[in-house]
Amino acid sequence: MNGIEKPWGPELPDSDSPERQRLDLPRPPSTPRFYPVLGLLLGAAASIFIGHPLAMVALNIQEYINNQSPLELTHRILHSYSIRMWPMISLYFLSGAVFGAGFGKIYQKLVENRLHIEHLYQEFELQVASLRHHYKNMTIGIQGFSQRIKRKVTDLTRDVNQCHGQECPIDNCFCRNLPALERDVNTMVDTTQRLNETLEKELILLKVLTGSTLVPQPRDFYPVLAGAIQDLLGLRFRDKLIEVEINGKPYAKFSGSLIFNFDLATMQVIVENILSNAMKFGDQVRVVTKEVNNRVAISIMDNGPGFEVSELKKQLLSLRERREAKSTKLGLKVSLHLLEKCGGALYVWSKPGIGSAFTLEFPK
Repeated sequence: MNGIEKPWGPELPDSDSPERQRLDLPRPPSTPRFYPVLGLLLGAAASIFIGHPLAMVALNIQEYINNQSPLELTHRILHSYSIRMWPMISLYFLSGAVFGAGFGKIYQKLVENRLHIEHLYQEFELQVASLRHHYKNMTIGIQGFSQRIKRKVTDLTRDVNQCHGQECPIDNCFCRNLPALERDVNTMVDTTQRLNETLEKELILLKVLTGSTLVPQPRDFYPVLAGAIQDLLGLRFRDKLIEVEINGKPYAKFSGSLIFNFDLATMQVIVENILSNAMKFGDQVRVVTKEVNNRVAISIMDNGPGFEVSELKKQLLSLRERREAKSTKLGLKVSLHLLEKCGGALYVWSKPGIGSAFTLEFPK
């Protein structure tokens, strides 16, 4: 440009330049080692200046009650610091110092444990972030690879048709395998698309589980519900005939709005978990929504085999029952965890041989 070369960027500073600063991951602070010493000093001081004078005052009050001795509270407080009281002062000093040092050591251990937990949580967040990044790159790579294969097969089919014509006279020519190859490639593209959708849901679940705060906003609940139904019927239960109704109408024909505050990603995970459980055991699923006492109730009912609620509660609470059970109830545990975070609740009704009903309640 006009003979003037434009610099590509800033010059690299020297290694000892003050503008060159090092970046590090935040680390939890180290545990202060002075807690036992501080506890010793505070305990000794409290025993001398508070404990010993209070003991002298209590002794004077006891003498007044039992022997009608005169109350000399001020005199006893001053007398507690007399040089003649050095044995008692020494005893209180030593006992207070020992107890103070012990409490300081206990407090130091508590601080160390808290910092250790913070460090573990930070490592957990880094591992989850790495996993999410790996998932994201995997979905991009798989989708890009399948699309490239499809484009190459399409180009190959076009070139072969241009060379051979629409009807090739050779019976065993390789061009006759192109339609089957195209079908296989389309199947691969559809499979990778479903895989990408599954991985995206896993990313949402990781984000919800590891997020420390929720972002509730006024949203319409029915699009979230319809999206969860479509995803489950199109992916996980595409080979099973399931009828789904919303407030007495087929979900595809239902229209309406139910607006209240909720976090979108959290609601998607909760609704999909409960719906998936209903579709797994039943072939007829009904969803009924109500607004009662400034709360939103969403009931999901199925015509499955049902179960004993007491057995379900045992499986959620008992480690032995969880090990022996065929299902880990992981989706239900995740839903309960997220409901607790957003102030919601889950109620269940079920009878063996009749069906089940799970009711989600959220503050409106």
